[in-house]
Amino acid sequence: MTQLRRRFEVTDDSGFLALVDHHAYDGFVDKQWTYDTLFAHFRAAMAQRSLLLWGTGREGFWTVDVVVGEPAPQAGFRRTSGPIQVTSGQLHVLNYESLTMAAQFADVRLPEPYMRDLVLELPTGSYGCEIVQLDDPDGDIDDESERERPHFLVTLTAGQQPEPWSQPAWHDD
Repeated sequence: MTQLRRRFEVTDDSGFLALVDHHAYDGFVDKQWTYDTLFAHFRAAMAQRSLLLWGTGREGFWTVDVVVGEPAPQAGFRRTSGPIQVTSGQLHVLNYESLTMAAQFADVRLPEPYMRDLVLELPTGSYGCEIVQLDDPDGDIDDESERERPHFLVTLTAGQQPEPWSQPAWHDD
């Protein structure tokens, strides 16, 4: 597979980011979903390999680099890995707010129009996904405007099948 690298800038008002196969993920839960029904929905989607959801450690504006065909970095504040299935040649990097809009309103489709630039094109197939948060989210955030390296590095490796997640990574229930 050829190498691919894309940088995404993602807002986050809730402390979660996600990678989703929006062609396979059915976002609607219920007009009056609860925390329990929503997270049960997320767990089912993670078991089906259409969603990976992780905690960021705080709210913020995150830089996420997604790479295919490169090794994951050796160092980082924390790391996790899980499986994702690409069914139609695209994955979407998004925030919890978009997931909750899709969960509440049956007519909301992902990606939402203002987030279409957060879609990555890549070959259909199974991928192992390693997510590395490079720095402690509680560290110095005063000079984020000067930041060149990403907050998160998401490395996709074709053909890998790690065990599905049963809970969002880095999230205390």
